[in-house]
Amino acid sequence: MDSTEGHVTILTNGICQERRKPSLRMASGVPNYKVILCGEYGVGKSSIFRRFLNNTFVVADTKKTTIGLDQCTRSVDIGGTEVKLTLWDTGGMERMSFIGSSYYRGAHAALLCYNSNNKETFTILSQYILDIVMNAEGAKIFLCGNMADGSEDKEKVDDGDLESFMTECEDVLSGVYSVSCKDNLGLDEMFEDMAKVLHTDSLNRMTIRRDLIRPGETPELNEGSTGKKRSCC
Repeated sequence: MDSTEGHVTILTNGICQERRKPSLRMASGVPNYKVILCGEYGVGKSSIFRRFLNNTFVVADTKKTTIGLDQCTRSVDIGGTEVKLTLWDTGGMERMSFIGSSYYRGAHAALLCYNSNNKETFTILSQYILDIVMNAEGAKIFLCGNMADGSEDKEKVDDGDLESFMTECEDVLSGVYSVSCKDNLGLDEMFEDMAKVLHTDSLNRMTIRRDLIRPGETPELNEGSTGKKRSCC
């Protein structure tokens, strides 16, 4: 049997028959990564959600507080490969016990949001990081400063604040972004970059698993044994 990329050539009764290898997409469908929005009330999580959903922005006077769970899925092209991001929003209720477990369960990533013009929403982020680490094991954390279109004032999160936070959380953050939902700046680039990071990590994990257990090997057998299972006593 001679295998090439995407094809397998099988010799049967002296006749070569070519069959196409099943692709990852055929076997498991389009990769879909769950991303949860986290952060204080008023930082614009629902505005990020709406831009992700249908590229709209609602002015502050007409906004309503999110009640319950909202989620939507969007396809992203990563170097010719289609992947999907499913974004979840609770409007700041993710820390409530009655909604927390289902919200965090199975999350591949958390988008940690703050208002770039309100330091209070930034200084509390460490508590949200703890919540994510405790409830969404293995989820990657991305930092997003929303409302980057705001004017300069004493409440604005400055470069020094951000650099200090990034130094403290250097091993935790997988990406840092500055966006404006109002002006629709940086959002598409942010989601594309997140999708790329998540998909690359997923592929790397698959490669590691294939290297650990190769075809024909049985993990339960002792290395160099005669084929008998290892005894526990």
